[in-house]
Amino acid sequence: MYMKKDDFCCPLAVPQMGDPSKRKIYEYLMTEGEKTVAEITRMMKLRQPTVSYHLRMMKKEGLLGSRREGREVYYSVKMQCPEGGGCFGK
Repeated sequence: MYMKKDDFCCPLAVPQMGDPSKRKIYEYLMTEGEKTVAEITRMMKLRQPTVSYHLRMMKKEGLLGSRREGREVYYSVKMQCPEGGGCFGK
């Protein structure tokens, strides 16, 4: 189950959330928890370089965090809005 567009209280504060693919990744990680790049790629049905690009941009924006374990990179939602608000991660 994915969140609806209206579930986000400040989508305009985070330009990354305007992209449907990035919003879907965020919602997936929000509902399913930490996932590897491979798991996210399978869910998105996009090429791995495309997914990696989205993940990198979202991490740079402060929406996601990552950790490396061996060859795998795990991504998860940061529970705080990069603008300092508390609206993400309700």
